[in-house]
Parts: sequence; C-alpha cells; structure tokens
Amino acid sequence: MIKVSEIIGYPIICIDTKQKEGEVKDVVLDLENARIVGLIVDNGTIIHTIKIIEFNNIYCIKQDAVVAKFKKNIKKLKDFDSKKSLIKNNYHIIDKEVVEENGNLLGFVQDILFQKDGGNILGLVLTNGIIDDILRGVQILPVNSSMRLTDERLVVSSKVKNSILDNIGGLKNLLELK
Repeated sequence: MIKVSEIIGYPIICIDTKQKEGEVKDVVLDLENARIVGLIVDNGTIIHTIKIIEFNNIYCIKQDAVVAKFKKNIKKLKDFDSKKSLIKNNYHIIDKEVVEENGNLLGFVQDILFQKDGGNILGLVLTNGIIDDILRGVQILPVNSSMRLTDERLVVSSKVKNSILDNIGGLKNLLELK
C-alpha cells in the first residue's frame, strides 16, 4: 500500500532506454471502478510536455522511482482515446470536501491509498485539520461506486459513514484515551 502523495515527483525510468523519461505529475482516477488507470508524466526541462502512461504499463513502483518497460508506453494525451473521458473528468480530488447526501461534512480528502500492484484504490485519507489529525488521527474512507464527484465536493451516501476507519494514529489513540 502506498499514498499518491508519495509518488508525485518520482522519476519515470524506462528499462529499454535506461533513462529518466519524465516524472509523475498526477494520477488519473477511475473512482467508479476504484482504480488508478494512469499516471500523468511531466516530460522536459525547458519546454514541458505532459504525457500519460497507463497503470498496466508500469513494471513496478520502487521506493524512489516508477519503472516502465518501454518508452513507447508513455504517450501523448491525444493518443489516449479510451481514457479521454477519465482525464477530462479527473478533477483534483485532493482537498475536496467530503459530505454525506444530507450535507453533513465528513472531512477533506488529504491523500489516496492504493496498491502498487494493479493500482486498486484502497481508500481516501480524510482530514479535519492538522490539530484534529494530531489529537484524533486521520480517517480512511473506502471507495465505492455510490460516490459522486462534483466540481466542489465528493458526495457519499449516509451508509458509507459506517464504513469509515476512524482514528488511524493520533495522540488520543497513542495515549489510549478513546
């Protein structure tokens, strides 16, 4: 398990060229299927070009780099016909507020947890602010198909509230003051 924030800025190294072919700029999410379907790659030093690599073309994710087998798998955005709707709808989910259908605020998306192998999203890390995180810890919201992502927020069903993993870390947990 790894967080998206950990791989942002990682170099993309291709086995066939043995060179850095760019670095991870962002991820392309498919929330409906709870998967990361690709990585957005920033390629260039003076003139930056944005490309994309499908997650299934990634050989492995190491502690300090993303490894791809072939440079040809890093493609221009225009060559990504099947995923264009996901890229177009790939709103930045980090910092979005998460609310129940009734409007009750659950927190804000701080990060995304996913499996290195396969790109399955395990959950969204929710925060209620740094003080609350220090005292109570963060929450993990499992991703499911009943979520709706709008420009402003992520709306979840009221049933989802029961599946949130509470108090991951925090002083309250450490001192067993639950």
